Amino acid sequence: MKWLMGLLALLIVVAGASAYLWRGELAVRLVERAARQGIEASLKTELPDGLHALFCGTGSPLPDRARAGPCLAVIAGQHVFVFDAGEGASETLALMGVSQGDIEAVFLTHLHSDHFDGLAPLALQHWATASATAPLNVVGPVGAARVAAGLNEAYAIDAGYRTAHHGPEIMPPSGAGLLAREFVVPAADGETLVVHDADGVRILAFRVDHAPTDAVGYRVEYGGRVLVISGDTSRSPSLTAAARGADLLVHEVISPRLDRIIHDAAIGAGRENVGAIFNDILDYHTSPADAGAVAQEAGVGALALTHFLPQTPIRGLARVFVDEAKRSFPGPVWAMRDGDVISLPRAGGVRRSHHLRF
Repeated sequence: MKWLMGLLALLIVVAGASAYLWRGELAVRLVERAARQGIEASLKTELPDGLHALFCGTGSPLPDRARAGPCLAVIAGQHVFVFDAGEGASETLALMGVSQGDIEAVFLTHLHSDHFDGLAPLALQHWATASATAPLNVVGPVGAARVAAGLNEAYAIDAGYRTAHHGPEIMPPSGAGLLAREFVVPAADGETLVVHDADGVRILAFRVDHAPTDAVGYRVEYGGRVLVISGDTSRSPSLTAAARGADLLVHEVISPRLDRIIHDAAIGAGRENVGAIFNDILDYHTSPADAGAVAQEAGVGALALTHFLPQTPIRGLARVFVDEAKRSFPGPVWAMRDGDVISLPRAGGVRRSHHLRF
C-alpha cells in the first residue's frame, strides 16, 4: 500500500510540474481566443436599434482603480458619440467593444481637466484603429479650441513618429489629433442650443450651474427615445426643464455624508488645503437627494448615478448614493459602474447590461 501511495504522490507532483510548465502555453491559447473576440467585437452591431448609454467612466478626479474619469458614450442607431473623456476613457471603451474609429464627435460639458484629460488617447485610437483621414471632432463651450490646440501641439512629435514608422497609408497625417468646434453656452434657464441634428439624431446643449466654469448638460434624442446628461452641476432649473419627460437622466452625484468624512480626516491630519477642497466641492455638485428630486420633478423614466464623489473603494458605498436618491424619486435608480450599458430600444422598454470584455 505504501508503494501505491508513493506512486500517487509522484504522479501528483509530475502533473503539477507539467501544469506549471504548460501554464505559459495555456495563457497564449487564451490570448489567441481573446484577441479574435476583441478584434471582432462591435457593441454597436450587437445592440438593438435605439438609444444606448455606455458608461465608459463613472469616476471623478479622486483616485479609484475601478472607475475611469468622467465619460459617457452614446450609441444612437449606428452613430457613436462621446460625452466627456476623462482619464482611462479610451481604455474602457476598448474593453467594452467600442471601436474608437466609429466616434463621430466628443461633446465636452465643461473644461475642468478631469473631463478632457483622456482626449488625447481617444484621438490616438480614433486615428489608429480606422486609419482616419480627419481628426477627431470635439465640440464644447468656448475654450474647447484652446484645449484641442494644446493637446495637438503636445502630441505633434508623437504623431510624426507614428506616420514615419507605419507609413501614411496606415497613419494618414491628416487624421491625427483633434478638430474643435466651439459654442457659446446658453445664457438663460430653459434656453437650448442645437449642437447636432443629422440622420434622426438631435443633440441639444443647455446651461447648468457649475460656477465659475461655463458648463452645459446635453439632451440626446433618437427614435422617439430621450436621454439627458447632467454634466457637473449643482441643482439647476435648466437641467430640470431639459430633462422633462426623458426616458433616462444620467446625473452626477456627491454624498455630503461621505464628503464630510474625508473633510474631517483631512483637517484632523493637518491637511487644511485638502479639507478646504472637500468643503468647496459641495457648492457645485449635486447630492443624491437633489438628483432624485430633479428626476421626480422632470418626470423621467429612470435615474442613473455617475461621477461619484468621493470615490467608492468599497462596493457597498454606492448603495449610500442610491438610497438617498430613492427618498425623493420612486422610479428606478442605479449606481453605474464602468462597463455598464443602459439601453432604450426604439421598440420601448429599458434594459441594463454589462459589457467589460476582459
